[in-house]
Amino acid sequence: MNEQIQSLIDTVDVANDERTVRIALKNYAVSCGFERFAYLQIAASDIKTFNSYPPEWESIYLRNRYSVIDPVVTQAKRRMAMFDWSAEGWANHDESREFKRFRSEAMDFGIRSGITTAVRGSFQSTLMLTLASSRPRTDSSLARDAEGAVRAALCTYYRLKVLAQRPAQVPDFGLSPKELVCLRWAAKGKSMQDIADLTNVQHRTVQHYLDNVRGKLDAANLVQAVAIAKDHGLLGPE
Repeated sequence: MNEQIQSLIDTVDVANDERTVRIALKNYAVSCGFERFAYLQIAASDIKTFNSYPPEWESIYLRNRYSVIDPVVTQAKRRMAMFDWSAEGWANHDESREFKRFRSEAMDFGIRSGITTAVRGSFQSTLMLTLASSRPRTDSSLARDAEGAVRAALCTYYRLKVLAQRPAQVPDFGLSPKELVCLRWAAKGKSMQDIADLTNVQHRTVQHYLDNVRGKLDAANLVQAVAIAKDHGLLGPE
């Protein structure tokens, strides 16, 4: 599994709110050379989306029920795999006025190419994780980890489901996604150097993140910081 996918999965796993999940997916998209991401869950006529697309485009897409004619959605349901796509390749896909409007509007909002991973969810639902770009075509080599992308899509699905079902909000201590990941590894007994190796950053960077954690949690040391984090549910399930 490549480093970008592993970082995404680790961060989503410790996310205590949708904002952190969004940041993790956005960082993953950028690290792979894309500008935006979109997570979709489709079951019959019901569609749920979590994305970094312009809000106006999301509103237009849902209002006009574009998922019915969106070639990416159609292909995802048919293939259940990872695939590249380009809006330029949709030119002869459908000659209807509605499809032409969909294609034109998508391109106007900077959604011109991308890579999508489709996964079969429960009760015949389809889960889709898309990385999108405003470029006519993109080099998807950095995101070419089909198995990892499937795991990321499922991890996102389950984390968002858990967050939606939480009866109460976890206290907001202002920990960043990277600080949370380092704290989770520390809670598992990993040393500073272990964490540096696991997260592909320098030792002093890990030290900086954990120093920040101690300050934000008002902890005297790392052991106390881990205890406080566990008491407040900041690290999620083990």
